[in-house]
Amino acid sequence: MRKSLLLALLLAFSVGCWAQSQGDTYAAAKQSKKATWTLTYSDSPGLATLVNGKPDGICYDLMEEFAKYVKSKTGIEVTLNYAKVDDPANFTAFLTNVKASKGGVFGLSNTTITDERKKSYNFSPAFLKNVSMIITHNSVAEVTDLKNVASTFGSLKAVVVKGSTNEARISELKKKYLPNLTIDNSASFSKSIDAVVADKNVLTSADFTYYLKALQARKPIKRHAIFDETGEEFGIIMPLSNDWNGLLAEFMKSGFIESSQYNKIITDHLGQSVLTFIKKIK
Repeated sequence: MRKSLLLALLLAFSVGCWAQSQGDTYAAAKQSKKATWTLTYSDSPGLATLVNGKPDGICYDLMEEFAKYVKSKTGIEVTLNYAKVDDPANFTAFLTNVKASKGGVFGLSNTTITDERKKSYNFSPAFLKNVSMIITHNSVAEVTDLKNVASTFGSLKAVVVKGSTNEARISELKKKYLPNLTIDNSASFSKSIDAVVADKNVLTSADFTYYLKALQARKPIKRHAIFDETGEEFGIIMPLSNDWNGLLAEFMKSGFIESSQYNKIITDHLGQSVLTFIKKIK
């Protein structure tokens, strides 16, 4: 192959690998009264996924309501561009893509708001409280006393998504109770659950939405409630160059999270029992 052709192919490959998502800025939209937002996602049950090839979930409904708010508040007509995602299960790639994006790009998933992530992303206010859980195969005895962690989990290994807050939870479990615990990386949260189902010697940390999805599918899993952690909250993430974040915060703090429309969105995608459940979370 000629060197010039090889160089051209390498350059094309490089551009494809590092292509960035992009959306219109609020600053530009104030002048044109039109804007296109790019919505990208990492698959998350009930929050952001595809159903029959169409975007579905709480996050998508929230963004549609936000677009209506922007229209009524500013007169800007918003078009939603649903980005095609090559590997929607890859949460790590999702974070990387949003971080590298420009302008009006919004990342939809079960992304926990943390101080560390705020250094790399703009975050919306929380749209949903989370319960982080420790999950095993249902054949594993339930841990009801922390004194029994080592004896119950001592022979298990962990599988978790690298870079997630769930990984941090497993690392904390290892530090406190299981110094010899082996931790393997999983490509996605769903595959972490699948690993637990396939191997009685595996444990993972998962958000409550994945636990509920697995239960609904009648998968043989067990939640060890003694480890439930309720301090996490999910937010919409944006690149630091996204200047819509102030207006998004205004919308979500306008009473939307307490509204009947918000309650309907939660019920439509997660069920009435989940709405009742999350209202009780402190």
